[in-house]
Amino acid sequence: MISFVVLHYNNTSETLKCLEYLSRLHGAKNIIVVDNNTLDESSEEKISLYTKDILKLDKNYGFAKANNKGINYAKKKYNSDFYFVINNDVFITDQEILDKITKTYTKYHFDVLGPFIDSPTKESVNPFPVIKTKKQLQKEITRCQKLIKIYQSTFMYFCLNIYLKVKHFLKKPTIPENGKKLELNVPLHGCAIIFAKKYLEKYEYPFYNDTFLFHEEEFLYQRILKDKLISVYDPSIKVYHEESSSIKKSNKNIRLAKLFKEKERLKSLNLLMKEF
Repeated sequence: MISFVVLHYNNTSETLKCLEYLSRLHGAKNIIVVDNNTLDESSEEKISLYTKDILKLDKNYGFAKANNKGINYAKKKYNSDFYFVINNDVFITDQEILDKITKTYTKYHFDVLGPFIDSPTKESVNPFPVIKTKKQLQKEITRCQKLIKIYQSTFMYFCLNIYLKVKHFLKKPTIPENGKKLELNVPLHGCAIIFAKKYLEKYEYPFYNDTFLFHEEEFLYQRILKDKLISVYDPSIKVYHEESSSIKKSNKNIRLAKLFKEKERLKSLNLLMKEF
């Protein structure tokens, strides 16, 4: 038995598309939709055609806290073998994916499993390139602080865009790629991640509970390292990620969306410093 935990924020059309794909998957499953306080009556009615497990939160808890609430809800109600946590802009078309997850667990007894992630911009990949040292972390904090200052100014933002266009024209940026082979004990992307039952028996909060958005992968990877957990990246398990559609929909001004992202990243990065 597997429980899917789908994090919903604003974009009902994509949540419905996500649920439609999930409904077609072979095997026993439960679907839990976690709403970060955005569902209206009409949207809830449409979602209820796919699942009666709609966890309506009293406010927007962001990524980690909202997912933790949804996973613990599923754990108490269904006590599943696996908990597949996905953003509402993640679509699963492989109808045999549940069997593949079970086979991978039988062989590796993983705590956490990550799939191959196809995406339009190729930004979402596994294994995920996390920050691994304190020096890297401090460098990223400094970079984040600089970007916040730039995004606060329309002129500086304009200048940055011109600079990046010239830079990328002269040298094409490196496009991240998913790994081609199965790998053990690697960092995994948070948009689509499978927790085994044994992992949830160890931790009250599957994700680090004090962040709002961003860098959840680093917190999870630090836990994997410190507690000697088993993480697996299996490219035979595949999903498609639309990437950041909820943020784009809720904030159509690109500069302000980027400013919001960097401010939230900075909060998470400062919390992450305590883990190193």
